[in-house]
Amino acid sequence: MTHTWELEARQLSKQFPDGTFALQDIDWRVKQGETMALIGESGSGKTTLLRLLNRLVEPSSGKIFIQGHPITNQDPIALRLQLGYVPQDGGLFPHWTIKDNVCLVPHLLEWSPEQQQNRFNTLLPLVNLDPTHIADRYPIELSGGQRQRVAVARALAADPTIVLFDEPFSALDPLTRHELHEQFLVLKSTLHKTMVVITHDMAEAFRLGDRITVLKDGRIHQIGTPQELMDTPATSYVTSLIQHHIGYPH
Repeated sequence: MTHTWELEARQLSKQFPDGTFALQDIDWRVKQGETMALIGESGSGKTTLLRLLNRLVEPSSGKIFIQGHPITNQDPIALRLQLGYVPQDGGLFPHWTIKDNVCLVPHLLEWSPEQQQNRFNTLLPLVNLDPTHIADRYPIELSGGQRQRVAVARALAADPTIVLFDEPFSALDPLTRHELHEQFLVLKSTLHKTMVVITHDMAEAFRLGDRITVLKDGRIHQIGTPQELMDTPATSYVTSLIQHHIGYPH
């Protein structure tokens, strides 16, 4: 049986002990090979949704499905090994070499040293880094942009079908950010992964996402393509985001 949706949340809620909701009654779906951008201000629930997807937190109610299967039926560690993940700060281990960082998941999956080396040599050029020059260096020796490229390579190392990005470009200067946007779009068209990208910048969401989910106060305001959000914003909040970040053509 084939499933249209690579990722699906049904009536998903996350409530904190004090009674407040991080997410409330979320119905949300991502197609296979699609890049879904999640946008919202701090406290909107976007990071909570990402953490629910890889079971770093558990829902208060509702279910999440990956390729039609509920993730609660899977071991959390095994699940995370199947998902690529790029945190905001890159999350590289400072005392590990670049090669060791990139090959973390293949090592945990007990790939042979030769398999790990071949994968490293394949991945680094995809993120515009030279594997021979960078393998034995350490994260502190790299620029911020280079470290994020390494983090993306690490997320792709075990060839996951789904990759999660938690504001991966927000800490970078505008020029580096632009370069990594371009690199992201190349990887997107080359690898055809299902990707979820958190951002607080509507212009970035418009540039990177096939569709965009707009969240505020734990609820979805709209899901649609950039053009759909421009043409028919569903709420005044969506309108305000577009006016602030994109502007309207005159």
